Amino acid sequence: MRGIPEPYLVPPKGSPIALLIWVIRSQWTTVFQGVVCDIVWLLGLALTPWAIGQSIDLGIVAGDPGAFLAWLGVVVWLQLQHSLIQGLRDRAGSLNFSRAESRLNQMLTRASTRVTVAADRELNPGGIVTMVTESWAIASLTIGVGSLSSAIIAFVLVAILLLQDSLLLGALVLVCVPVFSLLSFTLVGVIHDRQQSVWQARSQLTTVSTDSVKGLRVLHGIGGEEQFLGRFRESSSRLRVAGRRAATPLATAQALSVLVAGTLVGALTWIGAVMVHSGQLQVGALVAFYGYAGFLTLPVSLINQVMATGVNAHVASKQIIRLLRIEPDWPFASDGFAAKEVDRVGVAEIADPLLLDEVTGLTINRGELLGVVVPDPVFASELVDRIARLCPDAEGSPVRLGGIRLVDLPIGTVRNRVSAVDPVPFLFSGTLREVLDPWLAHDDESIRKAVGAVDASDILGAVESGLDSVVGERGSDLSGGQRQRLGVARSLLREVELLVLHDPTSSVDAPTELRMAEGIRSARLGRSTLVITSSPLVLAGADRVALVSNGRLVAAGRHDELLDTVPQYRAAVLREDAQG
Repeated sequence: MRGIPEPYLVPPKGSPIALLIWVIRSQWTTVFQGVVCDIVWLLGLALTPWAIGQSIDLGIVAGDPGAFLAWLGVVVWLQLQHSLIQGLRDRAGSLNFSRAESRLNQMLTRASTRVTVAADRELNPGGIVTMVTESWAIASLTIGVGSLSSAIIAFVLVAILLLQDSLLLGALVLVCVPVFSLLSFTLVGVIHDRQQSVWQARSQLTTVSTDSVKGLRVLHGIGGEEQFLGRFRESSSRLRVAGRRAATPLATAQALSVLVAGTLVGALTWIGAVMVHSGQLQVGALVAFYGYAGFLTLPVSLINQVMATGVNAHVASKQIIRLLRIEPDWPFASDGFAAKEVDRVGVAEIADPLLLDEVTGLTINRGELLGVVVPDPVFASELVDRIARLCPDAEGSPVRLGGIRLVDLPIGTVRNRVSAVDPVPFLFSGTLREVLDPWLAHDDESIRKAVGAVDASDILGAVESGLDSVVGERGSDLSGGQRQRLGVARSLLREVELLVLHDPTSSVDAPTELRMAEGIRSARLGRSTLVITSSPLVLAGADRVALVSNGRLVAAGRHDELLDTVPQYRAAVLREDAQG
């Protein structure tokens, strides 16, 4: 048995055709096995009419019972080996498809997690989901190699057998089948363009569906179900129209296959009957010709099937190549990133300040809990992204960690030392233990301690299974305040050198907010924490508070001091307090 998934192989980024060849070449041994099975399987069917014709001419017509039984044995043997090879062929096809699909899913997962935010800018939100669902065509191409090879070989064999008995009938097959096949191939361009339209329409529909599911609770709250239902119907209608347009050339290709079969059966039967009547052809040969005519519909059908699959595979590979060509915002060590030389002394051993943002002039010292008030919410998000290096690297990095520019540090180092938490943290599905400790690095007692620090013990107490209770995707079965508290608890378990919290208490009530502020301070004692908030309850417990306005540091000091001495600070803080 072959294990799946297999070792990861780096895919090419050159062209869609190169990607398709790479998929086939990556598993050439099982593809070759499938080709051999397909050839033996189809040749068995191709030779059966010939063997039947021989049994008639050499046995029945010639009055030779021995020859008849011998050729009858050949027919039976061909059917037995066909039945046997059918199972091996199906097994090889399933194995090839599973291997290719596993490899493609592995590749898409790695590629999408590698580029993350950059992919969101370059592709539709539903683009990667559509790639996964449509990658079946590329996986099916590993089966199509055997189908195409066996169809061509079987066609050549039948043509040779026909030419031996009749040049006219052999020439008819040699001319008709390629001509009708070429007619089908003229539709490839149209099919490709229309399949591209189907891809785009399906991607847009996936985007609308994903947005609707993600925001279902919000839609219920604002009464926007009908609007999104209208968007879904509109996108679904476009997909239906695109699908119908794509079906027209595909149906035409299938119709040509039927036309090929009907023409060959009619022509070979009529011409063969005339030749038998005139004594130019034996009865057994006519029976064989009729069998050939019926058989040739199978290789023609296989060729058309591979053609349609190949078009879908090419469309899918074009989109995958787009994903593979996207460069990540941050180079990783696995991509050959060479960090610039830094002091051999670790960042944690360098003197204060721990962090300096040269854009605003904001600093944070080691072991300090710094509250930052930013009246402009857009600039607040930009500040978080810049400090945690969540935005693409710039030439002149304005943020220094321990005196070293963030851009000069490997991204893995930055992620291990600095962590940021959004106002609405993203929660993956799984048990509460997995949601809070995805690294599986803490025992239950440590997890419960972090949960208690953010006043979230009530969440554990409300469920029977405790840490083993299952959380839905994005925490859909939790309230906004519960999701927010669990997100902060998860960040506390990371125990990073610098934790950046962006409005960590915006979805909870005042008593909970006060307990969270005290718990965070206690849990982060001895480590640096930067909290962007306008909550007086949080700011009052900070070691130092900074006001950043219009992109610059305006004032810094204790919360009560700034309330008394800086009117702009007092207005920014008390406005939110008054609204609450």
